[in-house]
Amino acid sequence: MRLVASTRTIAAALALAILFPAASHAQKRKPRSNPGDKTWGEEEQIREREEWFRRSRSLDTVKRPDLLRAAAVQDLAVRQAARASELAALGQDWQPIGPMSMTMLNWSMGPVAGRAVALAVHPSDENILYLGTASGGLWKTIDGGFNWTSIFDQVGTLSVGAVALQPGNPSVVWVGTGERQTSCTTYFGLGLFRSTDAGATFQGRNGSGAAALALSYVNSIAVHPTNPDTLVVAGEAFCATDGTRQGGGVFKTTDGGATWVRVKSGTGSDVFYDPTDPTVMYLAVSGQGVFKSTDGGDTWTSSLSNGATRIRLAIAPSDPQSLYALTSSSQLIRTTNGGASWTQVNGAACEGQCTYDLVLDVDPADASSLLVGTVRFSTSSNGGVTLNPVTQGWGPGQAVHQDTHIVRFSRLLPNRYWVGGDGGLWRTDNGGFNFGNLNSNLNLTQFYDVAIDPDDPGKVWGGAQDNSSSRRDGNQMWDVTVVTGDGFMNLVDPATPSLVFQTSYPASGTPSVYRSLSGGIPNTFSRLPTFGIGTGETFPWVTPLAILPGKAFVASRFVYRADTAQPHSSFTWTKISPDVGAGAALVVISPYGTPTRPNPRVLTLPGAYTGSSSGRIWRTTDVLAASPAWRDVTANYPGGYVSDVAVNTDDPENVYVTRGAFNLSRLYRSFNGGQTWDGSATGLPNVPANAVAIDPTDARRVFVGTDVGVYESVDYGATFQPFSLGLPLGAVVTDLEIDDAPYVLIAGTYGRGAWRVDLVPAPSAPLSSIPIH
Repeated sequence: MRLVASTRTIAAALALAILFPAASHAQKRKPRSNPGDKTWGEEEQIREREEWFRRSRSLDTVKRPDLLRAAAVQDLAVRQAARASELAALGQDWQPIGPMSMTMLNWSMGPVAGRAVALAVHPSDENILYLGTASGGLWKTIDGGFNWTSIFDQVGTLSVGAVALQPGNPSVVWVGTGERQTSCTTYFGLGLFRSTDAGATFQGRNGSGAAALALSYVNSIAVHPTNPDTLVVAGEAFCATDGTRQGGGVFKTTDGGATWVRVKSGTGSDVFYDPTDPTVMYLAVSGQGVFKSTDGGDTWTSSLSNGATRIRLAIAPSDPQSLYALTSSSQLIRTTNGGASWTQVNGAACEGQCTYDLVLDVDPADASSLLVGTVRFSTSSNGGVTLNPVTQGWGPGQAVHQDTHIVRFSRLLPNRYWVGGDGGLWRTDNGGFNFGNLNSNLNLTQFYDVAIDPDDPGKVWGGAQDNSSSRRDGNQMWDVTVVTGDGFMNLVDPATPSLVFQTSYPASGTPSVYRSLSGGIPNTFSRLPTFGIGTGETFPWVTPLAILPGKAFVASRFVYRADTAQPHSSFTWTKISPDVGAGAALVVISPYGTPTRPNPRVLTLPGAYTGSSSGRIWRTTDVLAASPAWRDVTANYPGGYVSDVAVNTDDPENVYVTRGAFNLSRLYRSFNGGQTWDGSATGLPNVPANAVAIDPTDARRVFVGTDVGVYESVDYGATFQPFSLGLPLGAVVTDLEIDDAPYVLIAGTYGRGAWRVDLVPAPSAPLSSIPIH
């Protein structure tokens, strides 16, 4: 008998093939000596990234930055609401332009999104998922991951550390904010939130006063299986001025979060109930070990003493006496008697960077079947004694993105599990034989910097955390241009837009600068030689890159210049400055000049300003000279990380500097070329400012990007109002780029990709607001 497939069967097979493309089986580890292999981790890059974040915000110089940011978010919400109708009437609302998500060249993993850190799965309908992200908010899907909706945009933070559904009523969603971290560089947490309508709305459940939940970063949420008002929450607390954490621990509520009691001190990692006995709980505490409670979390006794920096814990649903602890010291330790005794089953359970990547789960039907995630993830069928990597090492054949933060077995289907990390979320329905990419319209990209084509602002480039640099060509899905790990600054030569530059990790005392001769399309970038740059210099994590027509600039403590169109084989940089970093890394170069018509390569008034992490500002008025003359114009600038500089090209004596720090002013302006600085700007929030842009059609109009959103001035930076309509509340804006034709403003955010607003002219300002110099 001949079998004929129905059209319904064929359609279903096609859908399955699209969702679960073929992927390779597990491969052996590549040798550590292979420089292109990420398998052994990127500990130094992670450390540098955290150091950049801390220094660029001066987080170790102020007490309780989390409270300052929370107050700024509240103020923004009120002021933005008061201005919303005005901006809406003018069409001044931001629209997302992606990435949703990014094509990873032709790599097997498919599109990548950004860092996913927490996953909650509906207990009876696994098409319903809640995905928590590092700084992109909380997302929900009701179709298994084909389409996602951002549901956390109005809470005030986009940083999520934990998500849990209430047993017996999965419409109640608990969200712990503040990404799970081991340092104080993340200060975005606002505590614990609850939704009673499946994520449609959220309310804070943090108590107050002496009964407050004193956690800035929530790592784990345990909801009582039968009493929905009883929860135990573990996490980290706020940062002191010396960069250490204070407070934190494990807290319990019996009234749904109205009041809290601390039941254990220390940095709590995982906490959960015994699935068969809610009086029994287990807890992992960093630097201490594993603890057990037999009274529902009121008191705790040591079960396993272990001083590892980070500890993850999982219980076997089929045998609650079996638990596993995974430590940052590469230990996998097991108990089969409810914590009475523990045995190390594997002493090499980590591929690297285990204070960053560390996660595990136990098969609900088999206590000896595990998922273990570090850089890659592995399976085990013998209780962790043998760990089998399920994907290749870093490269085109890799099935899922490395740097694993989520592994989760299905509770309904035996061969299904989810894996997530720095690139988003994947699912397998056949035990890892192949994987479906679930990143579709997720917008999680953490941009350091964005750039636009001067002739076509629909073309945008951005450098992202752990997802290289990417390019938009009018579509919401972007294309990774060249795989470099982190991608940083991107710039287009305004005289020759076919020349596009990008940077990545500095290496061996020299910058990593890439150039495309073909308009920045994927696979057309080559790393440029560093001829002319001395070895052993200190190039910052985000290497300063700047451009004028026909000229490119990079900097360490010294500024280097090169002709943009030089042949690749002989591309040479020329040092053109003294030490303008004043002993610290240079942060920003802002060259200026007015192109002549019809030859845009010829500039009038070519000059430049620089700013450093040590708070020094320098200027030259002849940046194209063979030996430019520089002078220190720091003057009365009070110090603090110089995060950006913007120059009025029609009047280069008019310059603005943003300050990456709290308190004092976050914007300083000068109308005399830096001889004096005025920090009297009002209306900006008391959080670090990251970017400043001057309207090229109206010098009165100045935009500032901050750690909570965008602000606008129409009086040369004297006063500011919120300009964040349409942006998620509290979005961290890292870069601003503006164009005059078409008239648009582009923002890069650290966690929600790039956004665009089509500008309209600002209203007229009173003459008294126009500065005279």
